[in-house]
Amino acid sequence: MRDIELLLRAQASMATFLAELPSDRLLDLVEGRARLALVEPSGGVAATTTEPPSVVPVAAPSVEPVAVSAADPAPAQVIRRPPRSRRQTVPAEPFDAGAVVTQLRACQTIDEATERLASLKLGVNQLRAVAKTLNVPSSGRKDEVAKRILNLLVGGRGKHANLRRG
Repeated sequence: MRDIELLLRAQASMATFLAELPSDRLLDLVEGRARLALVEPSGGVAATTTEPPSVVPVAAPSVEPVAVSAADPAPAQVIRRPPRSRRQTVPAEPFDAGAVVTQLRACQTIDEATERLASLKLGVNQLRAVAKTLNVPSSGRKDEVAKRILNLLVGGRGKHANLRRG
């Protein structure tokens, strides 16, 4: 068996073991009042770490080990996390794409329509709703969609006016 497989199996075993610990013992482990130790089948405690010679061991505070054996399992207790805080969203007021189209059609020049559209400060989704109302392709960046809308509503007026004049 490869080392990574052994590591994954050990992690799964530890996760199961810790999930079944009572909350008071788990809290003792987390706060350092208890520690885990490997107990040999002969009853002795095995060394928990091997330290390289360059590391100077420091005396740990006296902590009473928590002994849990498979013969005396603790009752399964579910430790639940507090729920994640969700960002409070402000309900969006209904958007009327038809009203925006009416405002833009009232503009005489493309510059005036551009200023009016910028003053409305529409989001991407709102601008795409306006494009759908006009049957304009709504894919692409926000500025591309706005340009298509303005060209349809105001940009064509100059062409048609010149054609009518002859």
